[in-house]
Amino acid sequence: MSNNASPTEPSILKNVLVVAPLSLIGRAGTFLIYIALANWFGDPAEMDFIYYYWGIASFLIELLSAASAYSVLVPLLAKARAKGETEAQQCVQSIFSHYIMTMPWLCCLLVVISWAISQLFFPNAGLAPTTTIGIVCGFLCFSIIASVRWMLKAILDTYQAFQLPVIVQGLRAAIVIATIYLCQPSLTWFSIPLALILGELFQVIVLFPRCCAILNLQARHLKLNLQETPYTKQFRHQCLLMMGAAMADGINPVVDRGMASTLGTSSVSKLDYALRLCAIPETLTNVTLPVLLSHWAKISSSESQTENDSPPNGTQLQRSVWQGVLVLLVLMVPFLTGFYLLRENIVSVLYGRGELSEAGQFHIASLLGIYLLGTLPRLMSRLLIRAHLARQAHKTVVTATLIRLLLNPILNGLLMQYWGLEGVAWSTTLLSYPILAYIAIAFWRGSKKRTS
Repeated sequence: MSNNASPTEPSILKNVLVVAPLSLIGRAGTFLIYIALANWFGDPAEMDFIYYYWGIASFLIELLSAASAYSVLVPLLAKARAKGETEAQQCVQSIFSHYIMTMPWLCCLLVVISWAISQLFFPNAGLAPTTTIGIVCGFLCFSIIASVRWMLKAILDTYQAFQLPVIVQGLRAAIVIATIYLCQPSLTWFSIPLALILGELFQVIVLFPRCCAILNLQARHLKLNLQETPYTKQFRHQCLLMMGAAMADGINPVVDRGMASTLGTSSVSKLDYALRLCAIPETLTNVTLPVLLSHWAKISSSESQTENDSPPNGTQLQRSVWQGVLVLLVLMVPFLTGFYLLRENIVSVLYGRGELSEAGQFHIASLLGIYLLGTLPRLMSRLLIRAHLARQAHKTVVTATLIRLLLNPILNGLLMQYWGLEGVAWSTTLLSYPILAYIAIAFWRGSKKRTS
């Protein structure tokens, strides 16, 4: 891939080769947390309640940070940094103040709404009222601290200091598992949200001094200041767009599962089992996306600065993105082909040692095969979305998400009449191709406008 690295900053390829394995270790650690919980707590009603609020917390983190604030701050800070380090400091100071003041209140509001909804599903989970409140407040604190951690990660990723965030993310799993193990006898259910909070606090405590050092700021310089600036206006506007896209994207799986539930028992479970396997190639590529977003944001901001002083160029980002697409094709086409051909064996090895019947395994393999046919365009779409985010073309991302949201239930209903549960999978697969075409054409047109 084309790189825009300075002599002191590694290339895209070097960062990908370093960050990807470390990120996979961190994700494996998260998987170990779930294994530990399954062995130590089992699946009583109390764990259903905890998993419900853990899911709510994960959704809040994605909505308020991972899919919104992070994606907005990286290109915005890269653009400010291209003007000078003083401008970058002002950008972080103004945005961080507004984010720290606004985000906790949004978390509280959404958790209260979630608690009201939970009364329909968990009116009595076997927990005392004080325990229930403690668990809910624990996951609220977890959401707030994790959101701050994502902002710190955005700053470090913009400066291409990728290693520290992924290393502490991997160490976090050891802290969480050790805390649960030590506190479970005395705190029981409280040990889970407490462990997650300590895991996030550990990351914030490590990342915050590094952010201050890299920005040449002291902690006292980040005092709360609600004065409106051009950066805060732009950040708020773009965050609202990305939050809308994240919410719409999160509704699609709910729609699929809701419509699949009308097809009888085990329909939703079979979809989930197939999607868990389909997530393997997506995980392998998703770990590289933060690196690409950071590099492409830097290239885009540099080109914007160049265009102010000379005729527009705009070809370096385009070349780097298309090279990234080519690398994705070279690496993933053989992998996905092998995955598709061996899908029945993979399902048998992973799901065939318990209560799942042979007929159920065959059905899951069939669903997996359909999903895999649309995996490559989905991976390419996610790659090109980072290019749009680097250019701060957030409306294209939102539009693509809304198109899928509107068409998915219609196509689900139509195809389910002919193919049943497979119709839900076919809907997801077929929609991935026009969505990719829309995102790619929008990027190509944007590139032509910049070079014309």
